[in-house]
Amino acid sequence: MHIILGPPGTGKTTKLLTLVEEFMDRGVPPDRIGYFSFTRQAAMEAISRAVRRFRLSPKDLPYFRTLHSFAMLRCGIDKKNVMTWKHYEEAAKWLNIGAFEELAPPTEGPYQDHGLGDRFLEVINMSRICLLPLREVYNRSSVPLTTDWSKVDYVDRGLRLFKKTNNLYDFTDMLEIFLEQELSPQFDVVFVDEVQDLSPIQWRMVEQIAKRSKQVIVAGDDDQAIYRWAGADVDYFIRLAGTHEVLGQSFRIPATHHAISQSLIHRVHHRRQKEFRPREEEGLVQWHRHSEEVNLNDSDWLLLARTRRGAKQIEQEVRQRGLLYSFNLSSDVDSGAMSAIRMWEALRRGEVLSVADIRHVYRHMMLGEQVKRGHKTLPNVEGDSFLSLDQLTKDHGLLTTAPWDEALGAIGDEDKRYFRACIRRGEKMDERPRIRIATVHSAKGAEATNVMLMTDYPSKAVNSVRKGVHSEDDEARVFYVGLTRAKKELHLIHPMNGKGYPIP
Repeated sequence: MHIILGPPGTGKTTKLLTLVEEFMDRGVPPDRIGYFSFTRQAAMEAISRAVRRFRLSPKDLPYFRTLHSFAMLRCGIDKKNVMTWKHYEEAAKWLNIGAFEELAPPTEGPYQDHGLGDRFLEVINMSRICLLPLREVYNRSSVPLTTDWSKVDYVDRGLRLFKKTNNLYDFTDMLEIFLEQELSPQFDVVFVDEVQDLSPIQWRMVEQIAKRSKQVIVAGDDDQAIYRWAGADVDYFIRLAGTHEVLGQSFRIPATHHAISQSLIHRVHHRRQKEFRPREEEGLVQWHRHSEEVNLNDSDWLLLARTRRGAKQIEQEVRQRGLLYSFNLSSDVDSGAMSAIRMWEALRRGEVLSVADIRHVYRHMMLGEQVKRGHKTLPNVEGDSFLSLDQLTKDHGLLTTAPWDEALGAIGDEDKRYFRACIRRGEKMDERPRIRIATVHSAKGAEATNVMLMTDYPSKAVNSVRKGVHSEDDEARVFYVGLTRAKKELHLIHPMNGKGYPIP
């Protein structure tokens, strides 16, 4: 096994795709190459780059996938048999336990201030992905504070029976079936990216794939392993034996940012030692008493907080300034209101939009006033169609061609006032926002010319480290990720709500 260590900004994905190209040049067919990523976003990025670089279609790359998607493919499970949240709601009623509370997105981090999601599902799945007895995971979790073991055991057994009765599978089921039936095909070469984030069950899957592969190349950076709380087994990666190389030049990090981030990451006791060079530019690191002191009027920005609560506080401030932004690296604010505005104005300029984009616009219109009933989801339109404003007005229920603030009636008055304020400030509604607001967990892999990082250290994190639930190493890695996103300027904000993390 060959291990590629890719510190921040060193072009790890580019390196892997260069190796893919070299294997193809040697005559290895694309369907004999496995390229697996931790997240769907990373897998799609790899496919997109490979399609452009090698002049292939996505169908030519059947094994460029996430590990979960690969397991689903090899198990032959149809999408209609995959557990959805609706199924969990049905299961809760079937089990007569009221209702599950929907889990928050895993990219939010372990210290969410808007609810911890359903602890039953979290504990049950943690035991499965970590290959640990459920009782052991239950005992060390916070669940015993709210319910007894018998109820957790009942929910676990009941969910298994519900899925079996209804021929349904969750994604962990797919990994378990893959391993039990040994479903990996033979590969000439396999690439696995972001391996610092793999759970024990995913590592076991990689082991099984490796047994049927002539060559295996894994890539990652243990210093950026910030998902241990979600089951990631970074220690397995640190112990992993094989030849290794370090990508030694960062194309992102300036010298001053490199110095402060290296001082921080060297606090981590258990890590792979690696040296890499920053860019020649010095860059800027500046401290501020308050985020209001940072001038956000020019260039692109990534505004980061340790928790979602902190990110929401940044959001309110940015709205008050009348600046456009996207939140948590999703499409746009207000579940896509701004993207709907962009798309609608593009239609009015004579452009055509995909069915998916038009449905997004229609979701921001009022039934019976701006779009006819029965047309909001475009039920009779082929999914790969592109439509114009005239076609929508003639055949697909559109009742208005007015400007966005009249046509998109489902956008609230407060948001409309905000968008109008942005326009008065000269913000461009037809372009993607240059300001992105995110939690550190959701920003791993992202970069920007300028970064503002809140250094508030939540009391939940402090207490969790004190109790040994999480380690100081884990917290150091989180802030290391935050410190290594900027290409030019790094603005650090003194803690605004109590304790701050000790940045060097």
